[in-house]
Amino acid sequence: MLRERENRDLDKVYSGFFERRRDFSDTDKNIEAGMLIEDIKLVDVDSAYNSVKNRVDNYRSLTSHKTLTWITRIAAMLTIPLLVLNIWYFSNRSNEMQIAENNFTMQEISSPIGMKTHIVLPDGSDIWLNAGSKINYKIPFIGKTRNITLAGEAFMKVTKNEKSPFVVSSGDTKVKVLGTQFNVKSYPEDNNVEVALKEGSVKFYFINSHGKKVSTQLKPNDYLVLNKSKKEVTVKKEQLDKYILWHKNILIFNDTPFMEVAKTLERWYGVKVIIADDEIKNYKFTTVFENEPFSRVLELLELTSPISIKYKNGKLNRATNKLNKSIVTISKK
Repeated sequence: MLRERENRDLDKVYSGFFERRRDFSDTDKNIEAGMLIEDIKLVDVDSAYNSVKNRVDNYRSLTSHKTLTWITRIAAMLTIPLLVLNIWYFSNRSNEMQIAENNFTMQEISSPIGMKTHIVLPDGSDIWLNAGSKINYKIPFIGKTRNITLAGEAFMKVTKNEKSPFVVSSGDTKVKVLGTQFNVKSYPEDNNVEVALKEGSVKFYFINSHGKKVSTQLKPNDYLVLNKSKKEVTVKKEQLDKYILWHKNILIFNDTPFMEVAKTLERWYGVKVIIADDEIKNYKFTTVFENEPFSRVLELLELTSPISIKYKNGKLNRATNKLNKSIVTISKK
C-alpha cells in the first residue's frame, strides 16, 4: 500500500510537471531554465554524496532494500527535471540551428549606375558598393561561414570572427578572410577579377587552366589580377590608393588606358561614352579627381589631353517613361 501510494505521488509530480510545461511560453521556459541552472550550482555534490553514503553504510544491514529504494526514487525525482531541462535545452538549440539552416531569406543590395552605396552587415562589417554593383547574403547572417555573393566592386572592412570566416563569392572565385580590409573588383562583363589587400590576410580561390581549384595567399599591399579567359593569376606589391580610394569619392587614374577611363566614367556618372577616334583608345591618363562633379571632370580631361568632348543631356523617353542616358562623345583635337 505504501509503495503504491508512493508511486501515485510520483506520477502526480511527473504529470503535473509536464502539464505545466506544455503551457509555458518561451520566456517562461528560459526563466525556468535559468532558475534550475542556478539551483544546480548551489548543490554541494561531494557533501551530498558523502552524507548518503554514510547513511547507507550505517543502515545497510537493517534497511538496505528500503533505503536503496528511497535513494533510487529521490535520484529519479532529481534526474527527471534535469533530464527534461536538458532535452528542452538541446531541443531548443537544435530547433534554432535548424531554423538558421533551413528558414532564411535572401537579401540583395544593389548600387545603381551613377551611385555608390555604404551598408553595414548584421555582423558589423562595413561594405561600400561601387556603381553598378550588388551583393546577396542570407538572413539570418549566421553559421560556420559568413557568405556573400558579389557582382561588381566592393571595398570591405570585415569584422573579425575566427569561428566564422567571411567568404566573398563571385563567379568561379572566392575570397576567404577572418577580418581585414580589402577591395574586390569582379564585374561579370570584365575580363579580370582584381583583389587589393590593405591589411590582414586573405586567401583567393579560383579554377586554373587545368580545371583544378587552387588558392593564393595574399599579404598587405598585394594586388592580385585573375585573367578570366586565360585563368592565370598574377600578384604584385602595389601602392593601393588607386584601387581602394574610390569608396571615399577619390578617383585616381595612374597611367590608365582611355578605354578603362571611359568605362569608369560610365559607371560612376551613369552616362554613355562614345569614342569617335580609335587613336584615342591608346591614350593613357594620370590625374586625380576628389569629389568633383561630372562637368568638372570633363573640363579637366579636355584641358589636360589632346581630346575634344561633346556632351548631350539625356532626355525622357515618353514611350517607356524612362530617362535615356546622357551621351559623351570624345574625339581627337
